[in-house]
Amino acid sequence: MNKKKISILLNILIVFLEIIGFVITYVINKKISIEFYTEDSNILALITSSIFVIYMLNKKEIPRWLKLLKYATTICLSVTFIVVIFILAPMYNFNYPYLLFHNSLLYQHLLCPILSIITFIYFDNLGDFNIKDNFTSLSLTLLYAIILIILNILKLVIGPYPFLMVYEQSIIISIIWFIIIFTLAYLIGY
Repeated sequence: MNKKKISILLNILIVFLEIIGFVITYVINKKISIEFYTEDSNILALITSSIFVIYMLNKKEIPRWLKLLKYATTICLSVTFIVVIFILAPMYNFNYPYLLFHNSLLYQHLLCPILSIITFIYFDNLGDFNIKDNFTSLSLTLLYAIILIILNILKLVIGPYPFLMVYEQSIIISIIWFIIIFTLAYLIGY
């Protein structure tokens, strides 16, 4: 089986797993909470992989905007995965079984991010990306951060992550978290 066919199959699998994850989330919570970066990045993955599969199945050339969206999506899902592993798990008593395997988190924290990374690196064949592309792809994470920080400052939302709770930590700590997350996203994209 060639790389193109594997790419199509893996992207179909991502779409399928994302749908399962969101159905589980909806059944349990009776809603999809867009204040969570995890859910936003997984919604983006669902949409991006769906469009990607349509282009691939119709044997159309992948447009530049879709390549950038796939790149940005992979960065977002990678940030989700790494933040869960190295930031959230230690903050929550290293509860990896819950954060990686509980209900929809199996799909949104583990399976879809890993599949997205694998297919992007080994099978999607999207060409090279430059520094400008990296910064463009970071705009989604930046937009999320700005909106959630403002909502936290206005006390319309609490968190939803400990590092976004601006009233629970000093301004310096909030700035350090901001720098850490964006440096992480930049390095992933690089």
